[in-house]
Amino acid sequence: MRYIALLFIVPLLALADLPLFREPVIIEADGVNLDVGVMSDPFMVDWDVDGLVDLLVGQYSPGKVSFYKNIGTSGNPVFTFSNYLQADGSDIAVSYG
Repeated sequence: MRYIALLFIVPLLALADLPLFREPVIIEADGVNLDVGVMSDPFMVDWDVDGLVDLLVGQYSPGKVSFYKNIGTSGNPVFTFSNYLQADGSDIAVSYG
């Protein structure tokens, strides 16, 4: 059995006594819904210091960290898979457990 694990963004409309959010939006990469597998760990950060928030996703299997560059805007992010994070020319892999 294969599970699909989609990522969602829940945009914040206003921060007051009770925060207001827009409807969740499925995150896409390269024009398709981003399926990161089960037990993923997404993190949004301006990884490449270009002023746009990118997406890093740690994955249970194969234990790598995917980098999705934001090629859109701050208000309308568009993600594209760039690569796995590397150290000394090799993909960083962290085993579970």
